[in-house]
Amino acid sequence: MSLDRYRTAIVTGASRGIGAATVRQLCIGGLEVYAVARSADDLSDLARETGCRPLALDVSHRDAVLSALSGLDADILISNASAPVHAAASWQTAPDDIDLLLDVNLKGTLNCLAATVPGMKARGRGHIVLMGSIAAARPIPGMPVYAMTKAALNNLGQTLRLDLHASGVRVSEIAPGRVETGAHVALLDDPDEGRRRFYEGFECLQPDDIAEAIMFVLGAPQRMDVSYMEIVPTDQSYGGSQFHRRGGR
Repeated sequence: MSLDRYRTAIVTGASRGIGAATVRQLCIGGLEVYAVARSADDLSDLARETGCRPLALDVSHRDAVLSALSGLDADILISNASAPVHAAASWQTAPDDIDLLLDVNLKGTLNCLAATVPGMKARGRGHIVLMGSIAAARPIPGMPVYAMTKAALNNLGQTLRLDLHASGVRVSEIAPGRVETGAHVALLDDPDEGRRRFYEGFECLQPDDIAEAIMFVLGAPQRMDVSYMEIVPTDQSYGGSQFHRRGGR
């Protein structure tokens, strides 16, 4: 596997979790990496650690995204930004949470595509990686609106492959199960209860696991497009509906 065909990468949602782990891997791989997130302080820390170029940016603002990203000649877009919201049934989801999920998960992705895909097509080289979720295809209680946005990204990935047919630009979707990023803690009002419910006693995936999968996808031969990859913890059943808690707790 080699990333020699690529020079520049953009990673959204880069300040922590999967995004930060991916930035680290890409920097180790020798690419110029633009790390995008809203938290300037977290990005500054990541830049000092890795040498990445920090971009404090709200991906839901199209004009700002186009201004910041269009001229970077990015070969890789890792669309990883996602909004943390409280768990709720569909009819109970707060309007502000709905807006946030739509703005970040959907509008943010489309804005980043608008800024990067034209250049990829013109150069005949590029790779788009969409961060999906098993929630897109399997019911997971408490996350219906989040799941709806991830289902839309799954459809977007398939449509992108049609739109970019014969362009040389590859499109991949990574659909993880439970990853111990801390995002699940935001689902509940009590952070300690969130950690107990979702992480304690469970052997979850780690952000580095997903980052390494992304590196595999990017480094595959040009003739090979890993169009969809579902990754779940060994103890989490197919679809994610059951997760064995070790020690019987």
